[in-house]
Amino acid sequence: MRIALFTPFSPEIGGGSAQLRSHLRDLPDLDVRWHYLAPKPAAYSNANWKWLGERFSFTELIGDLSARTGFLPASKSRARKIVEQLDADLYWVVGHYEGISVAAELCDQGKPVHLTVHDDPFGTWRRSGRYRLFQPLLQRTFPHLLQRAIAVDVTSWGMRNLYRQKYGVKCFSVYLHVPALPQLRIAPDENKLTVGHIGTMYHVEPFRRFLNVCKEFAAEEKRQLRVVGIGASPELNDLAKENSALFESYGVLNETAAVPLLAGCNLLYAMYPSGTKYELFRRTSMPIKLSTYVQAQRPIFTHSPPDSGLARIVGPSGAGRVCASEEEGEIALQLRRTIEASIPQEPFEALRQQLMGLDQVRQLGAALRGENWQDFPENNFRS
Repeated sequence: MRIALFTPFSPEIGGGSAQLRSHLRDLPDLDVRWHYLAPKPAAYSNANWKWLGERFSFTELIGDLSARTGFLPASKSRARKIVEQLDADLYWVVGHYEGISVAAELCDQGKPVHLTVHDDPFGTWRRSGRYRLFQPLLQRTFPHLLQRAIAVDVTSWGMRNLYRQKYGVKCFSVYLHVPALPQLRIAPDENKLTVGHIGTMYHVEPFRRFLNVCKEFAAEEKRQLRVVGIGASPELNDLAKENSALFESYGVLNETAAVPLLAGCNLLYAMYPSGTKYELFRRTSMPIKLSTYVQAQRPIFTHSPPDSGLARIVGPSGAGRVCASEEEGEIALQLRRTIEASIPQEPFEALRQQLMGLDQVRQLGAALRGENWQDFPENNFRS
């Protein structure tokens, strides 16, 4: 079976790409050709990767969805040109921005589409200054696309449950696959308070308050504060400039390089913002940083309202603590409890098995082959 995978991002950059690569690694029997949009071709040469040009402009994307809904007279030509370059038995599309247009065009042409959703588009557009006004276009296209796809996989249990309830879509959750936890012989320096963070910082103000608390705690304990920052996040970069003496910034690293750095930290920081603007995003998203933190096997300080998928996993699992408050007094209490906790390997291994195990990849493989994927066992939030 020939499968054409389409993503509006490069195969070598970002959490979505890492997730897909982890699946393909364990599905070697599938003949998958990866077609993608990006500012330029991937630096790494791979015979199965094909660059299709730059991403849609804002006008092209809004115009395409307008043409599909009759909202405004516009053109579908860009999506049609992409579809002309795809030739396969099955079309596997990540439903993110341009992916929605490409998948809709494939469905309009009667071609079989398997849809992957890493980020709920309504949650993404709601946070955007440019796109949020055009959410009615999504409302007319995305739910219908979910129902036309032959199978749908999503990135979290929360998104799976929401889509089943709200759209009546049979779907399943697939997260990044981690075959085994690494054997680490790295211990934090107890003379320091070392905080690790990888990836995107969704909102800088809660972390700024967390950092203030860390400064006070380190001073009281006569420990040197250090922040290990990995990845590219404009918000975190700005904060690092303000606190240059505290930050060690490493840029984009693969997991092999990132995990040992994070394993040397006293705790690892992850957050989702409060407020209605971020509610759908935090309830349905599952950050790829969680897989890296689990592999580092260090306590996870989850700074998030309790309704987030991240909080509902980290708290009950025992792999860290959840702080739902942005008040510095409560942050200080939860910080001390996180640092003082002695967490064995078992919670991290349980999370790896439940969230990152091989069964989910086998279920994905069954869906892509057109086999029965609905009878696989499912996990759910323990809350």
